[in-house]
Amino acid sequence: MTAGNHLFSEFKKVSSKAWKQKIQVDLKGEDYQKLITRTLEKIDIKPFYHYDDYRPFEQYAPQHFQIVQELKINNEKVAHAIISKALIKGGQKFSLNFDKTFDIDTLIQNIPVQQLIFKADMLDTDFIKKLYQKTGGKSPILLDPIGHFARFGNWYENETKDFEKLRELQRFFPQNFFFLEIRANLYKNAGAHITQELAYALSHAIEYLEKLGANTTFQIIFNFAAGSHYFFEIAKLKALRTLWQLIQNEYNTHAKTYIFAQPTLRNKTIFDPYVNMLRTTMEMMSSILGGADWVANMPYDYIFNKSNEFSERIARNQLIILKEEAGFEKALQASLGNYYLEETTRHIASKVLEIFKQIEAANGFINQLYKGKIQQKITESAQKEQKDFDNGKIILVGTNKYINKNEKPEAINRYPFVKKRKGQTLVPPIVPKRLAEKTEMERLKSLGIRL
Repeated sequence: MTAGNHLFSEFKKVSSKAWKQKIQVDLKGEDYQKLITRTLEKIDIKPFYHYDDYRPFEQYAPQHFQIVQELKINNEKVAHAIISKALIKGGQKFSLNFDKTFDIDTLIQNIPVQQLIFKADMLDTDFIKKLYQKTGGKSPILLDPIGHFARFGNWYENETKDFEKLRELQRFFPQNFFFLEIRANLYKNAGAHITQELAYALSHAIEYLEKLGANTTFQIIFNFAAGSHYFFEIAKLKALRTLWQLIQNEYNTHAKTYIFAQPTLRNKTIFDPYVNMLRTTMEMMSSILGGADWVANMPYDYIFNKSNEFSERIARNQLIILKEEAGFEKALQASLGNYYLEETTRHIASKVLEIFKQIEAANGFINQLYKGKIQQKITESAQKEQKDFDNGKIILVGTNKYINKNEKPEAINRYPFVKKRKGQTLVPPIVPKRLAEKTEMERLKSLGIRL
């Protein structure tokens, strides 16, 4: 017998029932139920988790993750300069967002195109084909017309023409080329809770499978925003991989699940903005341990400042530290066997399936968008979360707790609040909104700052 085995042999196994009895004694008559926390997802968090209740949960996870830096292509020369400099300083991949055509040659000159990910909010098939050819098919070009419809309330042209263009592109691209992104980060940033977010992402993806064919699974990437509920965010991505595999089994396909993760906008603040670094660090940690393939950070001043080298360098370095110095690249399986996480993953998956089945029984995700049902559910969830923030149940340090009343905000060079939209829409749009907006508006007004 080894020394380690001898040491542990001195301790008797304690059952789950015995632990609960001991807790009940220590409570001295207080109700045990007070120790149970119910989340927005209606999942109970118990005061302890035990092997007696443990059931192995089959999961799939990548063996590594890549650091991604996001930027918007407003000027090809500026974007090219940012990428070139970031490559020297540890940048691995670059997510390039665009909503209009640009000079491709200027952007990619002397840039390794395999390190670029293009995200289009447009459906110009000629330009997208040209971009594919110029990059030699080495850069994913990600589209999401359904996500655009949900976000803005209108299709690019109309539903029929948008899907005709997708089919045209699908015929043009190789079968395993990534060209569809399920932008579920929209649902999180608008206030959906975790089980809604997952269910909507899966139903969203199903629409593409139904309209473009089962093999579309090989061309899909999921985009998720990570919030502040650390362990639930880990469990969220674990549940997504398992559920997507189950769905693929029904379509008789077996594509790997690819996940792009980034911090949520929902809990970011103008005041005490350096706390945003702590928030994004925790959110990236949960994304990594949850099994994201590509992880992007958000500069601490993203919501109120224009793109700048200082905050983008810090954002990139946060991820480099997690990967290279904190050793997260070597600890991707660290959450396996954790009773709390495994049970939470199972509960999340079960709740997601309930919502998913309801959507499918009601003729699918797009149909529910047309009826305003998805928007209504997200609004209800967002209002509950907002109420918790307003009542101090959800704390954002520096904003509704531990406030520095003498603080003046940094220069605000980007409008940080929801803008009123003009024009008619087919359906109510799903609008991202931060929890602190009302509080910040009032505080700015008290400081005599007008935007």
